[in-house]
Amino acid sequence: NRPFALQKLMHFKDKQLIKVVTGIRRSGKSTLLELFRQQLLVQGVNPAAIQSYNFEDLSLEPLTDYHRLHDTIVSQLRTDCMNYIFIDEIQNVKDFEEEGIHSSW
Repeated sequence: NRPFALQKLMHFKDKQLIKVVTGIRRSGKSTLLELFRQQLLVQGVNPAAIQSYNFEDLSLEPLTDYHRLHDTIVSQLRTDCMNYIFIDEIQNVKDFEEEGIHSSW
């Protein structure tokens, strides 16, 4: 459990800005993201408004093209509520840092 870090994320929960969790390998970043996702569900966030992508998962290899990832995310966005998008190991997505990839999220 990471109450301080989770509390900090919850404080910025509905702010329309990108949150970045950084740290050394194996320090619990993925676990923190999962705790945050679970907390959103406990607070009543619609599961359809939460998208999670972990690019250590081989089944997501087709989404490692940033255009495809962008299109997938946009196609699942809800217009009637806040959306939450969790992306783990984003460095595995080629050219993820391209400007504009997240502009329509």
